[in-house]
Amino acid sequence: MAWGKEAQKELKAGNSEQALAILSPVEYLISNAAAEDRIHFYYVQGTALTNLANENINTSKNLSKAILAFSDLILVESESNINKFSSEAVKSLRQIKDNLLLGANEDLANSNFSESSSKFYQAYLIDTKDTLQLYNAAMSYKETDDIDAALKCFEELKTIKYSGNISFFIAYNKKLLADEYFATAEERDAKIKSGTHMRPSEKIHSKKGDIFKNLALIYVNKGFKEKALKAIVDAKNYIALDQSLAIIEANLYLETKDYETFDSLTASILELDPKNAKLASDFGLKCEKEFYYEGAEYYYKKAITMNPLFAESYINLSALLIDRSNAIDLKISNLGSSDTNKIMISELKLQKEQILKSVQPYLQKAVSIDPFNSSAKQLMASVNIAANVKSKAFASGE
Repeated sequence: MAWGKEAQKELKAGNSEQALAILSPVEYLISNAAAEDRIHFYYVQGTALTNLANENINTSKNLSKAILAFSDLILVESESNINKFSSEAVKSLRQIKDNLLLGANEDLANSNFSESSSKFYQAYLIDTKDTLQLYNAAMSYKETDDIDAALKCFEELKTIKYSGNISFFIAYNKKLLADEYFATAEERDAKIKSGTHMRPSEKIHSKKGDIFKNLALIYVNKGFKEKALKAIVDAKNYIALDQSLAIIEANLYLETKDYETFDSLTASILELDPKNAKLASDFGLKCEKEFYYEGAEYYYKKAITMNPLFAESYINLSALLIDRSNAIDLKISNLGSSDTNKIMISELKLQKEQILKSVQPYLQKAVSIDPFNSSAKQLMASVNIAANVKSKAFASGE
């Protein structure tokens, strides 16, 4: 084991990079080496990597590799009943974890989420019983563009059934006439004893709701509709859904063509926000995108009743109706000239006329609200053109 002595000599001399350079050519052989050789290899490698990280040389990469080296060392010594460097390795891992968490919390305070996320996760790998660090990693990854890493962490939290329960200690403040929250039961009980507070209670907040909510958002982002719906259902068991997630849930049902559930959910959402005409109009746009035209018309009209001065609703509804009239033109062009078809064509033309008549008041209202709206003027022009074409056809006896 000449390489081992040379590497350890360089390590003692403070030449960590040289020590690693000596180990590098034999690394691919080490998994099949004798236990003693493997132990010495992992010890020198882990120590050298830690030294480099402490010198701010490729800190994150070197710490990750050092964690693996010390973990392998402890495993080999345990399996071979050798106890040479394990206590030192455990001590090193504990120090690495402390340094990682110190750095992660500093990064978090500075909104440097890309750094904090990897450090929290590395800290978790050192001590997988400390599941709080896995949760911290997941939440930090969520703030970065690395949604795959965030998903991995959140799914692992779900698998291990992490709850992250936090207790809140509460007592009623007689002077403020309101509940007051305390960090510990002792602080609250001291206030009760002093007579300034009464009615002690305790609430427990679980982080499971946050985990399922974030899983749902990531699943939507990745296009996993069924998984997203399941995560939302799970989240409802722990938290009241906020509007953004409730809207996502409704839209998911729309995308799966479950119009009944979609309409039921949107009714509840709009009931809680009765003046938000834009939200209703957005539901209309979503319905139109998903070819649920009946729903689109309903939500545009709903937006108008919620706010009669919201021009966008009139424009969206008008555009929908004009598209419907254009679809009638396509039907007519596909029909032949038989007597039966002539009757159908006559009925279709009447339908189109009625639709175009219904559009005009909506467009006039939109222009009266927003006289310079180009979309309203363009739609108005298209309706006028269609009306002129009909008049000419009538005059020529078509």
